[in-house]
Parts: sequence; structure tokens; C-alpha cells
Amino acid sequence: MIPVIDGHNDLAWASREKRGYSALGLDGNVPDLHTDLPRLAAGDVGGQFWSVWVDPELTGAEQVTATLEQIDFVHRLVAAYPERLRFARTAADARAAIGEGKLASLIGVEGGAQIDNSLAVLRQYARLGARYMTLTWSRTIEWADSATDEERHGGLTAFGEDVVREMNRIGMLVDLAHVAPCTMRDALRVSTRPVVVSHSGALALTDHPRNVPDDVLRGIGEGDGVVMVAFVPSFVNQARRDWVAAGEVGRAPAVGVTDVADHVEHIARVAGHHAVGLGADYDGTDSMPDGLGDVSCYPALLDELRRRGWSEPHLEDLAYRNVLRVMEASDADHLAFMDGTAPAPAEAHLAPVRQLAPSQTLSALPKGEPADAASAADPAAPDASSPRVLVVINSVDSGPRRLTGWLEEEDLNLDVRVGAEGLPSTLDGYDGLVMLGGGLMPDEDNKAPWLAQERVLASEAIAADLPTLGICLGGQLLAHVGGGEVRAKFGPKERGATAILTSEAGAADAVLGALGASAHMIENHQDMITALPAEAVLLGSSAEVANQAFRLGKHVRGLQFHPEACAEDLLRWDDAALAGEGHSLQGLVETARTVDEENTTASRGMASGFAAEVRQRFAGRKEA
Repeated sequence: MIPVIDGHNDLAWASREKRGYSALGLDGNVPDLHTDLPRLAAGDVGGQFWSVWVDPELTGAEQVTATLEQIDFVHRLVAAYPERLRFARTAADARAAIGEGKLASLIGVEGGAQIDNSLAVLRQYARLGARYMTLTWSRTIEWADSATDEERHGGLTAFGEDVVREMNRIGMLVDLAHVAPCTMRDALRVSTRPVVVSHSGALALTDHPRNVPDDVLRGIGEGDGVVMVAFVPSFVNQARRDWVAAGEVGRAPAVGVTDVADHVEHIARVAGHHAVGLGADYDGTDSMPDGLGDVSCYPALLDELRRRGWSEPHLEDLAYRNVLRVMEASDADHLAFMDGTAPAPAEAHLAPVRQLAPSQTLSALPKGEPADAASAADPAAPDASSPRVLVVINSVDSGPRRLTGWLEEEDLNLDVRVGAEGLPSTLDGYDGLVMLGGGLMPDEDNKAPWLAQERVLASEAIAADLPTLGICLGGQLLAHVGGGEVRAKFGPKERGATAILTSEAGAADAVLGALGASAHMIENHQDMITALPAEAVLLGSSAEVANQAFRLGKHVRGLQFHPEACAEDLLRWDDAALAGEGHSLQGLVETARTVDEENTTASRGMASGFAAEVRQRFAGRKEA
């Protein structure tokens, strides 16, 4: 008997949905699940990474809560069956459990959204026993691109790289299932420890975005990592993948044990026998291949590989030794973290995610006044002596950069809000509004629920003719609520330094006039304003994009380009992703540097022009 240590099983979420998180009764047959203790024993399962996954319909702190609920389920599951299960943190723990005839129970967190952008939350998961985290799930998040969503970052952002470094420090394995190939490559570049892919297949055999391309397979093998093969039918069989993509019309193409074995063998050939494992994804998908219908079926796969000539040592590597080797490479880091002897985290990794303004702290509230949601979200006019501007950050990776410094130099009082953390209900008390980019469409409320309130604020700004700068997504929001048209991934993509040509109205504009007849701005074009609102005045265009800047009323301006970005900001872009578009990162940076002085002068002038209008608005409000 060869014990199997499987990399991914969704029993925790399935128990939430079907059993109210009850751990009782799993020692008998549970027909509506793929998993129960008798079938685990029949399948020779010696160890299991129990996945703790959260539906992305839950957001922010809800993700953290649901993750903790599932970690609690895993611990209660182990406690409920102490004669059958043993909790494991390390490879040594897993070996000891198997030696006792028990199933080693490990935890993997299936999605970076579940830390809610907090490395402190990541550390707490590790303290509770989580040994891997998947960098993202099916949606691109603020710091990592997903394989099944739009790529917004070209892989990992700077914060995403910090997440990988912190995972290395605390001994959490970096899991590359679900992530885009550019994210895989970034993680391989940054990580100093072997990585895992907890449940995927080989892209060369089945063209599914969840599968891993050969160059990444080779990189994982060279780095002593492990790719754990999922049994999901559409991952392992091209006909089944095509049938699903076409709408699942007619009879589903058959998928069997041989399809999974093909992926195991391909990964072994490309990455090495030392770099392949098993991560079936039981209870995480509705159907499984014929002959692999539940957790009792692993021996059928091993038998198929024996028929193909696999030796017993190679089968043992596949079944458990490879994943234990990868764990062991990070075990010392994890144990040092747990006993307090690990190197201290970087100071930046200790900062709070949500920094409260003085007006939002408990000490600033009058005695007896509750710190309710309204008082935290709405402006409290902390300083009536200077103009106040609301700055909305739609993505932590598309922050204001140099723009906030310039506006503060103009003596503006900035209230910087991250959209995901809540926006004010009104613009009362503000003298200006800045809305930044975020890699979203103006109405993608399913990905960014705060956009509904941001549209309310944009409409309020237009109605009040409040001095407003909408940049990238912010400009598209203004066009959208004003009656224009914005289309996703439409038209040519402009990257890097782009010449913005002002119209006659733009050259005379109090803000855009800082560009003169033209100036180079940094562009990262994804979506396009294809039609301006009827009342809009065109202020600027580029060679490829007609509607680069516009004005509504006298003081509301929308921009497609990025005055907050400079040449050095381009260095965080992904060279491989740009190469796929026919660009060279080094070439874009070098070109931007040649016009950086022009860019900075024009951008700084725009900030000054905007600030002057804000001060004028403030003066008028005070007189009123």
C-alpha cells in the first residue's frame, strides 16, 4: 500500500454548504460528498491538505471570517475523530501520523483575497496551522492576476511580491494554482523556497486557463517544487473542456483515469518525476472522471501508472514523497516563526491596512457618541481652515503616487479613502474630488461593490460642478454617469509615454492648459471612452485614442491618462506580458525617461490648476 498525500480537498466548504459545518457523521457513508472517513481509508489517503476557500461574493472582512470558520471546522474535524485523524504542520508530523495509521490533516488557504490585504492576517492563518496559500482564486485581486480573469497587473504587484517574501519567512508554501502564468513567473522569480501548484493540469495537453504552461513546469521542477495534478474533467481532457466552453450542449465527452495519467506523465517528463504530485479537488467540483469518482479511487490511478511502467519508487514520489520534500524545505522557517526565532518581519509588513484619520478614532469622538458606520464613512470636516479634497483609491496598486504630495504642497487637506473600505455618503464638506484608476469597468459592482456609491459621488460632483479630476477609471466613471459610453478592452492599447494633444478648448483650460499644445503623459490603456457625454467638451486626444481628456461644466474633468505616474513607475510592469503585446519594458522606460522632465512639469502644472479651482471653491463656500 502506497499512502497518498493529496494537495486539495474542499470538504470544509462543502460542509458549510451542505452540513452547516457539522463534523459529525463523517465516519460513515456520506453519499452527497466525495469525501468521508471510510472512503479515505479505502483510497489509502495518508494525508490531506484541507482547502479553506471562500466564495468571492463575500468581500473584505467577510473573507477573513469565513476562512476562520473553515479553519475551525478542520480543527473540530480532527478533534472529532482522534483515532482516525491527526493534525499536522510539518513533514515530520505527517510522517508520524501515517506511521500511526492516521490521516495527517493539513490546511491550505485557497485565495489571497482571504487575507484582506493584511500580512497580519496571513501570519494568523499560519499560526492556526495553514501551510500554503493560493495567491488568488478565480478573480484578479488588488495584488495578483488570476488565470480566469482580466490581467490588470502583469503578474504580482510590489505588495504581491511582499506577500511571497512574507510567506517564505513564516514557512507558508506559495501555491500557484488559479493564478495567471505571469503571476506564476513572478512568484518563481521572487520566492526563495520551492513552490506548489495544489490542483492543476498541463496546459500543453488541455488548453484550459487553469493549467500550467511548460516553461512554468520546467521552472517549478528546477526549483524543486511540485505540481499536483487535479482530476477535474475539463482540466484533463480537451474534448470535455471544449464541450464546457460551448455551453455543455448534448452528452458530455467521457473522461477517465487514463486522461489524468496522461497529465501526470507529461508533468513528470517536463518538470521531472520529483516535481509531480496529486491534488484531485474532491468536493470542489461536481463531476469527476470515470473510475475516480471519490476519494477511494487513488489506487486506480496508481495501477494505471504501473501498467505504463512506473516504478514503485516513482509512484511513491508522486503519491507523497515529493510534497513532503517541498514541505520540509520550508518546515524550519515555519517552526522558527512559531517559536519566535524567525527573523523579524520588515517594518512595512507590520503597518495597519486601514489607517484611521484623526477624526475617525474613538478618542476624537465626543463622550457617549457611538463609533457607528456612518461616523466612520462620512466627512467630519476636521479642519475648516483649509480646502478639503476627497481622494478615492479604487485599487491599492493604482494609488495617487506623486499627486497627493503635489496637492498637499498646495495646502489642500486630503481625505484619502480606499473604495473597498467604504466611501462617504455625500460630498458635503468637500471642495474637490479625485477618483483614481483600478483596472475595472465603471459598473463592475460584482468585483467592486463600492462602485455604486462612487457613481453616486460622481453624479453629485457633476451636478454641483465640484472641482473634480477623474483619472483612468475615474474618468470613465464620469463619462459613464454623464451619459457617455465606455467599452472594455476596446481599440488599440497605448503603453508608456504617450503624446497628448490638446484641443483648442484644452489649451485654454485652467487645468489641461498646463500641457500646452502637447505633452507626454504615462498611458496604460485597457478600456476606452468611445463616446463622450453630449454636454462634454473635448480637451485632449492622442494618436490612437480620441477621447483622452474632457470637461463637464466648468470644473469636472475626466482623463484616460495618468498624470500621477512617472517613468520610474513603469519598472513595476511585467516584461513578459508587454512582450506579448509587442513592447519592451526597457524600451518603454528609456523612452519615458527622455520626456520625464516634460511630463513632470506638465503634470505638476495640472495639479496646480486643479488646486487653484479647489481653493476658489473653498473661498466661495466660506463666504456663503
